[in-house]
Amino acid sequence: MEIILKPKPASVFLFLKSQESAYLSEIAKETGTTYVYITHLISLLEKKQLVSITTEGKKRMVRLTEKGRILAASIEEVKRRSE
Repeated sequence: MEIILKPKPASVFLFLKSQESAYLSEIAKETGTTYVYITHLISLLEKKQLVSITTEGKKRMVRLTEKGRILAASIEEVKRRSE
């Protein structure tokens, strides 16, 4: 879980929390990361059951699971308290 506390993964969680779902390329663009980084990170998060992935045509849509939403809310709370 230590990877999630780093700035880039945390920004991914906060972005996904603000969306119903998002494309991988959209996540990369909005969080200032690369598509390759997002692909790898989302794969790890899917294995931990924090996100779910569905395919729409050629695009893969990512959405937080209930477990992921709880974690995103915790990250948001920590961020708010540290400001």
